[in-house]
Amino acid sequence: LPELNARDATGVHTRHLRDLLVEDGHRVRLVVERPTELDEEVTLLRDWEPSPVVVLQHSIGSEVANEVVKRRVPVVLNYHNVTPAEFVEPWEPGQISGLRWGRAQLWELGPLVRLGVAVSGYNARDLREVGIAAVEVVPVMFPVETVAEVPAGPGSVVRVLFVGRLAPNKCQHDVIAAVAVLEGLLADSGRSVELVLVGGSSSVGFEAALRGLVSGLGLDGRVVFAGSVSEAELARWYSVADVFVCLSEHEGFGVPLVEAMAAGVPVVAFGAAAVPETVGSAGVVLGDKSPVVVAEAVLRVVSDEGVRRALVEAGLARVAELGPEVAGARMREVLAPVLAEAGA
Repeated sequence: LPELNARDATGVHTRHLRDLLVEDGHRVRLVVERPTELDEEVTLLRDWEPSPVVVLQHSIGSEVANEVVKRRVPVVLNYHNVTPAEFVEPWEPGQISGLRWGRAQLWELGPLVRLGVAVSGYNARDLREVGIAAVEVVPVMFPVETVAEVPAGPGSVVRVLFVGRLAPNKCQHDVIAAVAVLEGLLADSGRSVELVLVGGSSSVGFEAALRGLVSGLGLDGRVVFAGSVSEAELARWYSVADVFVCLSEHEGFGVPLVEAMAAGVPVVAFGAAAVPETVGSAGVVLGDKSPVVVAEAVLRVVSDEGVRRALVEAGLARVAELGPEVAGARMREVLAPVLAEAGA
């Protein structure tokens, strides 16, 4: 994989995959382009010699993928999706080369792929479009702990949470607009609203636009830009949230959706990309994300205790279907033929 980072979903997934394979008695190396700040043993790409089985984690254009292509190395392609460049180009044109490169590399990798492993059915379609026939779906592997009981409902302040990088495809602007409408809907009840946006910024321009939108809508003091946070801080934000709202237009899986459900936070989401697949029937999945529609959906969730409780319970059941034990068992199943063929 290109690099190994602590909060990056691909990096977390890769370490879980490594641990699973080591547990099964295999020798595993993590090959990266540059050193990691994590306390992990890695092999730099310049020192890499291919093993009998090579698993490539792909989510952006990279030198590791380029090296696989140059050496014509057969690989298991673990695909996390590449954000389409059109989401980013108006805001950060300097970033689009890596995204376009990542999409182009799918076509170059196609003939070398002995097995495609997609983290969602949505991602699997990308692999089949480039001619990869052998594709299996395995959810992202990441640690998740579920709450023991359904948390209490909202108090006088309804706290709306979204977790994800401040990035154009994540559409935090739509969440802000919906919260502005929600504040008006709550006014007669004597309740107020607070929006918490957790995640570092991948676009200076987009972040500035978000902050300007907050001021323009009169939401100063109502929106918290929490930035990139520690695991403990993230857990705290989930513990105090009343509803998780995701209006993203491009998610290859959506780890925070599962984290929210595990924390007992009901989910309201826009049904784009892999979101409907990840949420299943455990959340309110909307076909329209106009501010009024989203605000009305959130109002129903935070005002109707029966609806809220049903969503929380459905969310906890959905987490059990996507948890690391289930994903790990599925990964073992799909990798078994490849490992057997290689004599690994």
